[in-house]
Amino acid sequence: MDRFEAPNVAGAQPLAAQTAIEGEAWCAVRSKRLCTEIEWMKACQGRSKYNYPYGANYERSRCTDDKVWKAPDWKLISSYPSPEGKAEVERLYQADASGSRTGCISEDGVYDLTGNVTEWVARSHPNRTNYKHVMKGCYWVGCSQITPPNCAYTNLAHPGTFRSYEAGFRCCSN
Repeated sequence: MDRFEAPNVAGAQPLAAQTAIEGEAWCAVRSKRLCTEIEWMKACQGRSKYNYPYGANYERSRCTDDKVWKAPDWKLISSYPSPEGKAEVERLYQADASGSRTGCISEDGVYDLTGNVTEWVARSHPNRTNYKHVMKGCYWVGCSQITPPNCAYTNLAHPGTFRSYEAGFRCCSN
C-alpha cells in the first residue's frame, strides 16, 4: 500500500475531486490498483486492531479532521473539470500536505488514513452493496459529523462514477 494518498509523495497535496474509476486508471498507469476495503482496514487498524490508525482512542486534530465545513455547490462540482467546477473544488479544498501531521500514521507506516481526503477503495464484498467501490477514512471535516474519522467507517452511498470535492484514493500493488 502506498504510504501517502495519491500522488504518493510526502509533502504533496493529495488529489481530490476524483472518481473511483479515475483512481483505478491512475493506479493502473503505475502498475498498481486501488486498494481493497480489507487491505485498507488492515493498514488502518494495524496488528493491534486499533479503532484509529494511531491508537485505540480518538484524538481530534491528530489527523486532518478539524477543518470547518463549507457548503458545496453540487451543480458546479458536477460540471468538473470545467473552470467553474475546478474553482468550486478549489474553494472547498482543505486537505493538508500528505504526511504533514506526523502523528497521523498507522503501525504499518501509512499516513493520513483517516481525515485529509476520503479514499476510494474497491469493495471487498461486492454482493453486500450495489456498488463496486466505497469511500473510507472520512475527510478534513470528519465523517459528516456522524462519528469521528475511524478505521471502520465506510461510506456506501455512491457509485464509483460519483465525483465529490473531498474524494481521493491511494494505490496498492500485489
